[in-house]
Formats: sequence, C-alpha cells, structure tokens
Amino acid sequence: MSTTSIPPNVTVTTEAQCRFRELLLYFLRLGTVGFGGPIALAGYMQRDLVEDRRWVSKEDYLEGLAFSQLSPGPLAAQLAMYLGWLRRGSLGATLVGIAFILPSFVMVVALAGLYVHFGQLYWIQGMFYGIGAAVIAIIARSAIKLVRTTVGKDPLLWGIFAALALTTAWAESEIVWLFVLCGIITLFVKAPPRLPGKTPTMALFAGFGKLLTGIHGLASLGTLGLLSLFFLKAGAFVFGSGLAIVPFFYGGVVVKFHWLT
Repeated sequence: MSTTSIPPNVTVTTEAQCRFRELLLYFLRLGTVGFGGPIALAGYMQRDLVEDRRWVSKEDYLEGLAFSQLSPGPLAAQLAMYLGWLRRGSLGATLVGIAFILPSFVMVVALAGLYVHFGQLYWIQGMFYGIGAAVIAIIARSAIKLVRTTVGKDPLLWGIFAALALTTAWAESEIVWLFVLCGIITLFVKAPPRLPGKTPTMALFAGFGKLLTGIHGLASLGTLGLLSLFFLKAGAFVFGSGLAIVPFFYGGVVVKFHWLT
C-alpha cells in the first residue's frame, strides 16, 4: 500500500474525458450482458473504465469500491452509482443506478416466470445449471483480480483477508462484528485517530428492526409484508455483496419461511 500523502485540496486525475451519455450507455450495456455477480461486475468496471477507456481514475475507483464494500447491500450497484455521482452528483447516481439495475430486473422477472411455468422440464433445469457453472469461472477470475487490486502487497490486508476467508468458510455465514473489528484494526494501524470517539452499537440496528416489525410483531404483516421486510433487512444489514447474501436468503426463504424449496 502506497504511503505517498496527497494534500486534501489536490485531486489526482488521470482519466480521459467522456460524456455522461456514454457512461450511462455503458452501464445500461453492463447491466444487460454483465454476468458473474458483483465481483465480476466490479472487475468489468475496473477493466473497462479504469484500464481501457480511462474514464475513471484508479484512485476514484478504489475509493468507490471501498465505500461499496463498507456499506451493506449490492456492491456492484453501489459502485456504479458512486461513479455516476462523480460525474453528475445525485442525478447522475440515480440515472446510472436505473440504467444498471433495470435490465437485470426485467430479465429476472421474465426468467422467474419461465421457471415457474416450465421449471420441471429437464432442458430448462440443465440450462440454468450450465449457466451457473460458467458464471463460477467468471467470478473466480474477477475475484483474483479484485484481490490483487484491493489487497496488493500489504501484509496486514493479506492477514485480514485470510482470517475472514477461513472464518466465513467455517461458519458458512458472515459475522458482522468481525467485519467491523477488521475495519477498526486497520483504522488504528493505518490512520490512528487523535481523539477517542464514541463507538456506535448494534442497539441501533435492533431498535430499527423493532420499528420495522411494529408492536404486533411479524405475524401482523402477512406474506407480502414479511417478504418485503425480509428483503429490506437483507439490503440494510447484510455485508459482503451478493455472494454473501445468498446463504442469508437460503436461511430465510427456504429454511425459516418455506417460501421456496
């Protein structure tokens, strides 16, 4: 990790100029044909926008990636919206988010309808499993490239990476406090704060959960309300991008609520 300090009033820019319309069309295309999940999509953005077209500087990309990894929810969509925000502020983030998410939303609705009606056909099942196997290869390639970009040669980051990888594989779920702990460790090692501050607690999240469920609990919400609440909590509190959220979905929609087999 570079130790070169950059004054706060100086912006490092190496990116080439592009019209916002071109950026918008790029994310529309990426949302339409970009397979492989959040890690692969983040890798595509790095390759296309940073390395090939130079529309985004490496510093801006890494900053957006860090923000997206720090926040719960869909990593690739958050990164795309951040890059849109760099160009046109809140309006740019909104338009890029719509362009990026809308194609996959339409396709998922269409594929869900096909699977509901024709899912028992062997060729439909074989097609979905075949696509899944191909996507794994894309994810593996993008994951290797993403690790090299974000971790680099920093021994501390490699230690955190190894510890989290082993813990997540053993627990088969994400441990939120472990993510927070790793962030605190890195903060104190890389940029120790001068003055102690108050640390927020998870009590805020618990209170928010009670606010969402209401005083009568989950039973009063109905199936649609439970479904909406479940995905709202997933988007608000689950860290680690879409790949980490899959076990959370399985535990909810299959094991707990039996909405899916």
